Amino acid sequence: MVIQEQTYRPYGYEIKEKRPFSPCRSACPVNTDVQAYIALISTGRYNEAFEVIRSVNPIASACSYICHHPCEQACRRCSIDEPLAIRHLKRFALEKASGYRRSKRRILKNTQGKNIAIIGSGPSGLTVANDLADLGYGVTIYEKHLALGGMLASAIPPYRLPREALQEDIDDILSKGVKAILNCQVGKDISLNEIIQKNDAVVIAVGLSQSRSLNIPNIDSDGVLLAIPFLTSVVFNRGVKIGKNVLVIGGGNVAIDVARTARRLGSNVEMVCLESAEEMPAWKWEIEEAMEEGIKIRNRWGPNAVIKEDEKVKELEVIKVLSVFDKQGKFNPSFDKNVKDIIQADTIIITIGQMSDNSFAKDSPLKIEGGRFSWDPNTQMTNHPSVFITGEVVTGPGSAIAAVASGHKTAHAVHLFLQGQLKPGLLPNFEKEKIEQIPEEIKGKIKPQSRLKILHLEPAIRCQTFDHFERGYDEESALKEAGRCRGCGGGAIVDSSRCMACLTCKRVCPYGAPIVKAYSEIRPEFCQACGLCVSECPAQAISMVSYDVREIRDNMPVTIGILNPDRKIPVIAGFFCTHHVGVKGFQVPDNIRVIPLSCVSRLDVLDILKAFQCGADKVAILKCPEDSCKYESVNTRFSLRLSRAKKLLQMLSIQPEKIVVLSELEVGELGDNHFFK
Repeated sequence: MVIQEQTYRPYGYEIKEKRPFSPCRSACPVNTDVQAYIALISTGRYNEAFEVIRSVNPIASACSYICHHPCEQACRRCSIDEPLAIRHLKRFALEKASGYRRSKRRILKNTQGKNIAIIGSGPSGLTVANDLADLGYGVTIYEKHLALGGMLASAIPPYRLPREALQEDIDDILSKGVKAILNCQVGKDISLNEIIQKNDAVVIAVGLSQSRSLNIPNIDSDGVLLAIPFLTSVVFNRGVKIGKNVLVIGGGNVAIDVARTARRLGSNVEMVCLESAEEMPAWKWEIEEAMEEGIKIRNRWGPNAVIKEDEKVKELEVIKVLSVFDKQGKFNPSFDKNVKDIIQADTIIITIGQMSDNSFAKDSPLKIEGGRFSWDPNTQMTNHPSVFITGEVVTGPGSAIAAVASGHKTAHAVHLFLQGQLKPGLLPNFEKEKIEQIPEEIKGKIKPQSRLKILHLEPAIRCQTFDHFERGYDEESALKEAGRCRGCGGGAIVDSSRCMACLTCKRVCPYGAPIVKAYSEIRPEFCQACGLCVSECPAQAISMVSYDVREIRDNMPVTIGILNPDRKIPVIAGFFCTHHVGVKGFQVPDNIRVIPLSCVSRLDVLDILKAFQCGADKVAILKCPEDSCKYESVNTRFSLRLSRAKKLLQMLSIQPEKIVVLSELEVGELGDNHFFK
């Protein structure tokens, strides 16, 4: 494990501290800073959230639909109630920032004067193209299909991944000057040797594009199909024909895709797999959605023979499975051949795994052993010094985001190679130490908040269409769901050179996070990122890793602006808890400049004074109702701080009445309140 050194500049000087990652970030194969972009979402900073997401994931839009979200499985809220809906929040942020995203697209020049060819355009290949274009290389992608995206474009059905979402990712990459040669099969339309000769480096990113078949009697009967050709024919509208009763062999995610696709083509669909319901490799939620759509699953049966009539499929003979894995945990099925059954079907689709198609490398200098390319995982290099390899073709089957991680490593390896610096040990390491789970002694101080459910099309409706079936969050729902985030890894940090060990942080922290010795240390597993200690520290020795109101102090003159110079209407600085900002129907008068906060606990006296210094006539603070704030003791501490602020204002000849604290507002009450006029 590696502890990441992070640099923070909360007050214009640097704090360097080695901190473990939040569990969600550590679980992500590319270490997406989940806590950071959700904090930005919670304050309405969607463009910045996009930048955080896109900085490590060039296929972010695709992942916001199809990622298996290991970040959610690692979420520390799991021990309190339910994990945060991270994938759905990512989708929301990307959709809200779509205009900004398109405006940022720029063609990048080949400043390195070197060219790289990439064979294949799946998640890994696209990532390599993206990264190398960013580094100033000329990049050309060779893709055998008519569309970029690899399996994302050619085999994932649109009910799971809308093509317009994938296209946003592809347009980002192509806008950097990356060239794409489509409908070009390497080894047939152009040789691999020719590509090697034309380029300074070549990256193989062909993935696992061929379906495996079965060695059982009559497997070549009319009506037996393979998974990938079937899905590709459907995706590209090639008029695939299937019968009324379809039997899918397999229990993985591709098998679920095949079954649900066949269901949408109007067939009755049944699945048969070796595994028990608990052992099935498909994701649990995918299985549940398939069953909702009327797909039946027969567990613990293995295919034994296809029974045909007039050369066409009629039935499948299956035998009982005793076990799938041996005592060592290896895949080694055992059967009771005396227990058999017959399943009727006029179409059988085999979905038992994929393999790579290496035929394009025939007559090339690349070494292939046991059907796999020879390569060095320490350098991502094949036996040929300028040919690299990436993604599932060498790592085996996995997730799209894992392929992105492989792509990042390979792009870095190519760059180092072309700079004459490649050697083992220099490639990125995405394994990071994570913050421990929430300690038992503070769980009782964390209020349970139910996860906001995403609406789905009704099963009876969705299985009749290839339209995407998940309805995303609206702004109100997204802000509420983002508000459930505990800010793990985004909490308080202490500058030991400024800390006076005064015990203030220990006194005000409701979660017992600080330990004070020669100076204060904040235990990240205890810290809930409420910000109370930041606002109360007399030495300003504490800051937040995540978004903090102090970050916008320097921008307050711009935020507040010069409104109504004649002062007929007061200029009001509005420090608003995001529990309210963005809620559907919430209207803010034109003379209020909203400064969103994830909690008013992060608002200190200096922030209020700064607002007046920047030209505000009044300050409005909108906080959560007493019983709904997600943090412990906030209202009590905030009331004391507000009293101090008002006393200071009196000393500066500013009337305390120029500050108003509001909560539980009815829609429209802001405009009706005399304070704002």
